[in-house]
Amino acid sequence: MIQSGRASLVVLSTDTEPAAISAMLALTPTRVEHKGTVAPSGRVRENHAWSIDVDSLANTGADQTGTGALRALLMRSDPAFGRVANLPKDCDARILWSMDSDSTQGGFVLPVDLTDKLSELGVDVYATVYLDDSDE
Repeated sequence: MIQSGRASLVVLSTDTEPAAISAMLALTPTRVEHKGTVAPSGRVRENHAWSIDVDSLANTGADQTGTGALRALLMRSDPAFGRVANLPKDCDARILWSMDSDSTQGGFVLPVDLTDKLSELGVDVYATVYLDDSDE
């Protein structure tokens, strides 16, 4: 069963500066990386990266769907609704969502109200489930 999750709204751009993305989306990012800077791996970044991140959130007694981080991200991204489609063509916006399972299965539920909100924001969601494969 999904136990927790993380989510990020990410905008990658070849030319548009992160400050311009912030202004267009009316949001303050959690993290910004500039094109041409050196990543910790030693690789030179080919794109600007702008993101709003929601750190790991565990399920609650009231919500066992595993979507808490995704819901929190959508609430924080509320000012960007209706604005993402107006980003310049060099910008690629997406949501990265990952979840942690306590078993070798990682099913999750996307309630209709959540899919409606994702559709309103207008970005694709890239989801990953990390499974616990330890022998118990």
